[in-house]
Amino acid sequence: MNNLKIKRLLATGILSLTLTGCLTPQAQAVEIPKSKVVVKKTIDIIHLAKINNNTQKMRETVQEVMRRVHKTPYVFSGSSIYGWDCSGLVRWTYRQFGLDVPHSATKQAYIGTRVKTPKFGDIVIFGYKGYKSFYHSAIYIGKGKVVNANSGARTTIIEPLTNYDNNRIIYVRVVPTI
Repeated sequence: MNNLKIKRLLATGILSLTLTGCLTPQAQAVEIPKSKVVVKKTIDIIHLAKINNNTQKMRETVQEVMRRVHKTPYVFSGSSIYGWDCSGLVRWTYRQFGLDVPHSATKQAYIGTRVKTPKFGDIVIFGYKGYKSFYHSAIYIGKGKVVNANSGARTTIIEPLTNYDNNRIIYVRVVPTI
């Protein structure tokens, strides 16, 4: 169900409940909420529905990337399931959300919102300590692990963040999820 259908369904339901309440004897003694309150609640419900939808889609998308482990080769400047580099894998992941993410680890470091604690599907960016630029990006899959296209392994792999202990690591959230 797309966002427009969800919005229409929610607005219709709230309007129906409000109008039904006006017709019952109990509702005559109850003050009808001001339209701003109804609108805010509607927006909150729509926002929650969007986040739930994002969470489900992120789980499905990252699981698809994880199914590509040892199947999709590392290909410099690639960004498809037939071959990708690290930022190309991240770019492919977010393209499933209709987002055009840059094909550069450094540029990916400056999109979205930086967060201290990563969630499933967040972008993980790696850089050398003392440098402003970044050299690697990956997708966080939980429990301190990432899925990434690794040039040394020449394929898509899952590895722990501890493999990058001597690096500067930042987390970027592009799609809000639960």
